[in-house]
Amino acid sequence: MVNINYYPTRFSDNEGKTVTWADITVKVPLAKKSLLQCLKIVREPRKTKTILSEGKILVNGEQLSSTDMHCISRYVHQDDLFIGTLTVREQLIYSLGLKRCETTLIGVTNRLKGISCGESKRLAFACEILTDPLILFCDEPTSGLDSFMAVQVVNCLKDVARKGKTIITTIHQPSSQVFNMFDNIGFACPETYNPADHIIKTLSIMQDEREFLERVDKIRTKFEKSTFGVMLYRKSHGQESLQKVIGNKDLKKRKMYAVSFSSQFRILVRRSFLTRMRDPLLLKVKLIQVIVTALIIGIVNFQTQITGPTIMNLEGLLYNTIRDMNFIFLFPSISVITSELPIFLREHCCARIYSASAYYLAKSIAEVPEYIILPFCYSVIVYFMSGLYLAVKAFVIYCSVTTVVTNLAISIAYAGACIFGEDSLALTYMPCFILPNLVFGGFYISFHSIPIYYQFISYVSWFRFGFEALQVNQWLNYKTIPGCEDDATEVANSATNYCPAFSGKGLLVRRGMGTSEIVILINLAILFVMLIGFRIIGLIALLLRVRLTK
Repeated sequence: MVNINYYPTRFSDNEGKTVTWADITVKVPLAKKSLLQCLKIVREPRKTKTILSEGKILVNGEQLSSTDMHCISRYVHQDDLFIGTLTVREQLIYSLGLKRCETTLIGVTNRLKGISCGESKRLAFACEILTDPLILFCDEPTSGLDSFMAVQVVNCLKDVARKGKTIITTIHQPSSQVFNMFDNIGFACPETYNPADHIIKTLSIMQDEREFLERVDKIRTKFEKSTFGVMLYRKSHGQESLQKVIGNKDLKKRKMYAVSFSSQFRILVRRSFLTRMRDPLLLKVKLIQVIVTALIIGIVNFQTQITGPTIMNLEGLLYNTIRDMNFIFLFPSISVITSELPIFLREHCCARIYSASAYYLAKSIAEVPEYIILPFCYSVIVYFMSGLYLAVKAFVIYCSVTTVVTNLAISIAYAGACIFGEDSLALTYMPCFILPNLVFGGFYISFHSIPIYYQFISYVSWFRFGFEALQVNQWLNYKTIPGCEDDATEVANSATNYCPAFSGKGLLVRRGMGTSEIVILINLAILFVMLIGFRIIGLIALLLRVRLTK
């Protein structure tokens, strides 16, 4: 037997002694996690205190590294994390005793109805045994289940064990029926006594109580001298090769991931695309939000006539377009990304199903159709309702700018979510980065009027490049401004006679903007480079987060 204390965590056993999985009983819940960390199964976050352990972990007499252990084993976590918009069949590729619910959505709490807790727990087992591991670690598989469902889950474990797999389970307060399903507990107890309570009470050690220490040491000594203890020692120290268990597979030659990068990318793209299509908050609600916002803007600026006094209205409309493409998509996307991070970290760091770069690239590609369609819907409504310059070329440029700005906003959301990791932190600090770019975007203050010590903000503001592209696209087509042909009207300062300039080019010069169509292409190129740049920043932040999690 082995005794595990937590003052802090200490695994106490005499040097050279053997511990068998069936005989480990823990009196502190946190100790089981420390035990799994010592077994190199649970990756320990660097922010937690390091677990120090001595000795060797042998599998059939051979010592394995953490990487080797992950190659032949899988770990079923206590809490089930799935992408709730997938069906069970899609999660598993094929079903494993879940045929009744194989086409049912897994479900999202308070949003999508899905499978039950028991089915979710069995799905967690199925996901881990798809790769046919030799060893399966299960962290409290009956947690949160009633006694009936707990029995069903343990029965699933026994079915897997009968197929020659090694199953190591930590279980908390099992019912009598579940407790009796385990073949080897290692210590007898009275028939009328709860077995789990008996073992915990028997092995509990009170600090500075010599009587308790002597009792536990006596139990350990008798076990070592028993027939079963001697047999266990010989078996664990024998020369049986691990090769007999894993066949002809060489652990050193195993790849980090089971499939190639292209296969990972293809599967993840499909999964991400299905997730986007099925979650009502990710598509339907956002589509309604875009349409309603565009209709409000279109109604307020409905068929605005081009005159001197209305120029400011249309300039505000163009800047509002850039602002909407940011705020409609940027901040909601942060929460969506951070909500998937725990699933990603489990599938990448613990299960090693796919690489971080494959996940990041696949998620980026899968969202492209959505972030082309949504800004296009906004552009169609606003452009034709507000009375902007009607021409196919001008409309195409308008749609191109809104699409690029939208995807740039998503890139910024990716970077912020991967850097901060939590939506609360990201939503707190991201406005400090976005608002200066908004203020110096060229609408509230002209480019040539910005103080020299603030001009660097203007040169990195995506609001500026988007607004300037839309301004040039709109006003360069007007050789004259209707009602502003007379010199006298330029200096008149009233609501009906004010004219900021005589021509569209004059309006651009007044704001310090370019006066040729090449400016549009240059600004679009700059926006696209910024889009790629923020995506790369997000990927680097994600890789660093993975590294810090290991």
